[in-house]
Amino acid sequence: MHNSPPDLLALLAQARAIVPDDRHIWCCASETFDSRLRQQRGLLLGGAFSPHFLRDNSAMWSDTPWTMRLRHCRVAVCSQAAQEPLAAWLPLMEAIAGSGESLLVVTDTIDSELLSTLVVNAVKGTLRVCVVHPVRDRSGGATAGAQLAAPPTSADQLLRIDDVWVRRTATACFPKPEDPLAAAAALQNFVIIETGGENHEDQYDRLRFLVRELQRGA
Repeated sequence: MHNSPPDLLALLAQARAIVPDDRHIWCCASETFDSRLRQQRGLLLGGAFSPHFLRDNSAMWSDTPWTMRLRHCRVAVCSQAAQEPLAAWLPLMEAIAGSGESLLVVTDTIDSELLSTLVVNAVKGTLRVCVVHPVRDRSGGATAGAQLAAPPTSADQLLRIDDVWVRRTATACFPKPEDPLAAAAALQNFVIIETGGENHEDQYDRLRFLVRELQRGA
């Protein structure tokens, strides 16, 4: 796609008038030929820790490029836990993989062996997992919430969020309306741009254009 699609530029301008910055704007493939906006409440986190979590597979046209989506996700917000050795995390990883859930690790720093193992699991598809940074406010403060000093031994000790979207510059967590987090004060407004196209290839090109714009602006 060599030219900027005028309809997507118009939708981006409309979205930017609704939310404070591009970290709150996300895109996905529309189920119709048309593109439109919808609004959703969610929690903002920082971007992906490694590019290996965001694999751009053009054969999967329906996936938004350079974006990972985690369903039925357990969230581990870490203070020191991510510096613990890999062996301390294996029981949790095995339990989550066995249950069919996914894992989001939120941390400023992480043990190199643990990060490498999580990347390998993500690439192979043996565990749906991503590591992201905490979000920072203007004063430099990190994401509020309970922070783990040690890896939990059970997935039930972790918050569960129905839908999590990750890209290089930001992460959006979207709880179901009935989840406890759905009423949290930290929730913010997000805009989802559902992108249509003339065919699968055109739709994928339009998604790529949107993600490039959002990566630059976030």
